[in-house]
Amino acid sequence: MRKILHVDLNAFYASVEQALNPDLEGLPVAVAGDKEKRTGIILTSSYEARKFGVKTGMTVGDAKNLCPNLVLVKPNFKNYMSYSIRVMDILRSFSPDVEQFSIDEAWVDVTGCEHLFGDGAEIADKIRHKIKDELNITASVGVSYCKLVAKMASDLKKPDATTVVMKEDLEKVIWPLPINDLMGVGRKTRIKLNDIGIFTIGDLANSSLSFIEKRFGKVGRYLWYFANGIDNSKVSTLRETAKGIGNSITTPRDIVNLEEASEVLMVLSESVGKRLREHGLEGDVIEITVRTSDFNTFVRQRKIYHHTDTTYEIHKNALKLLSENWVNENRIRLLGVRVTGLRESSGFKQMSFFEEKAVQKNEVLDRCMDTIRDKYGKNAIVRASMMVNESHKSINIVSDKEWTPMNPFNKGGGNL
Repeated sequence: MRKILHVDLNAFYASVEQALNPDLEGLPVAVAGDKEKRTGIILTSSYEARKFGVKTGMTVGDAKNLCPNLVLVKPNFKNYMSYSIRVMDILRSFSPDVEQFSIDEAWVDVTGCEHLFGDGAEIADKIRHKIKDELNITASVGVSYCKLVAKMASDLKKPDATTVVMKEDLEKVIWPLPINDLMGVGRKTRIKLNDIGIFTIGDLANSSLSFIEKRFGKVGRYLWYFANGIDNSKVSTLRETAKGIGNSITTPRDIVNLEEASEVLMVLSESVGKRLREHGLEGDVIEITVRTSDFNTFVRQRKIYHHTDTTYEIHKNALKLLSENWVNENRIRLLGVRVTGLRESSGFKQMSFFEEKAVQKNEVLDRCMDTIRDKYGKNAIVRASMMVNESHKSINIVSDKEWTPMNPFNKGGGNL
C-alpha cells in the first residue's frame, strides 16, 4: 500500500510575517491587500486573529471591527515564495517524489522510505518538526494511502498536527463530514446533492453509482469514487514534465472583433497565470493559438524581456500577438494562451523602478484574487473588463473545488 503525505502550511502568509518579525509573535496578524484602506481585503490571518472571527476575503474595516487590535501587514510575495521554496527543499530531503499543489501545499510519496525515516506518521512528524525548527512556521500533515484522502486528512487537525486516515478509517472519519468537504463539490453541486437527500460524504458513498452517474454524468462518477476513497492518481512533479502551461477553448460563438477576443484572452490568461503561481513557476515566452471558422490554425509567440506569472503581462502580450496577426474578416472559433520558457519563480525581475512598481501592483492584485477565489469560488470576484460580454460565465476556469474530472487535481484547465 502506498504512503502519501499532504503537507499544508498553516496560515502561511501570516506565519511568514510572524517568523520574520518576532514582535508579531502571539499577536492577531492579518495580511491585507491594501492595509491603508478599510475596503482592502484580508488575504489571510494568524490563528490569534481567527479567534476573533477574522477571515480571508473580508474587508479590513470588518476585520478591525471584530478585532480592534488587529495588526495589518502589507503582503510580500517574494518572502512567501522564498519560504515556499525552502519548504519544498525540506520535503525533497525525505523523498524525491514531491508534487507542489500551491504555494503552501504539496504531496509527498514516501512509499519505500520507511527504512530510512520510519512509517508514514513518523515521517510526517519529522517533516513538521524540521519545518518548525528551520523556518519557524507550522504545517499540518495528512497521511493516507492516496492523494485525495491525505489532503482531506490534513484539514482535520490544525495547526501543527499529523493526522492518519487509512482505508479502514473512511467510514468513521470521512463519511460523517458534510458533502461540501469532498474535493470537487462546490456550492452549486452541494445544492444539487442536498436536493436529492445527500448531505454527508457517507450519504454519497452509500448511494447507487448508477443513480449518481445518471444524475451528474461523468462528474458524478468521480465524486462517488472520491466519497469511497478511490483515487489512483500518482504524485508527480510538474517541473519534470511541463515545458509550458496553457489553456485553449472553443468559444460559445465565433469571435468577430478584438474586444470580444480580449475578453476571452483575459479569461485564459487568468487561468494560465493562476496555475503558474500555484506551481511557483514563471515564463518568458507568451504563445497564442488561433483557429478560425474555416478551420485554419496558426500559432504565434514572442519572447519577453523578463519572466512573469502575472495575468496582466500574459494578457497584454497575448492580445498584442493577436492584433498583429489576425485579420478581422476571419472569425475565430478557438483561442489558446500558453506560457513557456519556464523556471522556478525567483521574485527578482530586472526592470526600471517605474516598471517594477507596476509589476508589484499586478502581483498583489493577482494574489488577492487567487486567495478570494480559492476561498469563495471562481466567480466571487470578476474583472470589470470581463463583464461586457460575460465571458467569465460562458467559460469555466477550474478551481480546486470545481475541476475537470479527467484530472481531479488539475487546478487549471478550461472548458465550456
